[in-house]
Amino acid sequence: MSVNMIRLILSRRQGIVATLIKQGLSDQSVDWLVECVPESFVDAPMLLSLLSEKGLLTAPERLQVADASLRIAIVNSKGEAVADRLVNASLSVLVDLFQLAIGPVGVPVSILREENGEDATSICRNAMFRMLDALATINPKYSLNVKDSAIMAISRLVTYSNKHKSDLAGVTGAVASRRKALFNEIAEKCSKANKRLGCAIQI
Repeated sequence: MSVNMIRLILSRRQGIVATLIKQGLSDQSVDWLVECVPESFVDAPMLLSLLSEKGLLTAPERLQVADASLRIAIVNSKGEAVADRLVNASLSVLVDLFQLAIGPVGVPVSILREENGEDATSICRNAMFRMLDALATINPKYSLNVKDSAIMAISRLVTYSNKHKSDLAGVTGAVASRRKALFNEIAEKCSKANKRLGCAIQI
């Protein structure tokens, strides 16, 4: 099936994109959809609804939907108000589930698994980093509301990350080293996104 045919079908049948994302698309599939099918934005209201209803999805699923939604809103919107709401909802999920993305202290990450056996923390962490990477691609001329929401979310992540990192001061060992490296990576990505948005936050 050609790309043009896919675009035509999705433009005429609202709900397909949201359903596919809800069921779980690979990162590569999400990226292709965002880049090649601008009509994916037609499902913005349905994606917004998915993110708003906490009981519909597991935490990893919500973060994956948030990642796809953020990318769709950033790349394929044309300044619509629903795009601002979709970005806000996606970033709210990211902030809310940050603790799960970094993994609880003192609990082996491998213990936290989805019903299908997948590592929940790894899924959340991957989605978190993808979202931070997406924020680093926002056009500086984008909606002021979107930029403000992004800067605020990044600021909160930086605050949380610095707090967890400070708790590790003086702590040695392999686990502590890995967590410090994780927080350093988060700080690096937040800094990159901030520079793109024209904001300098002390990290």
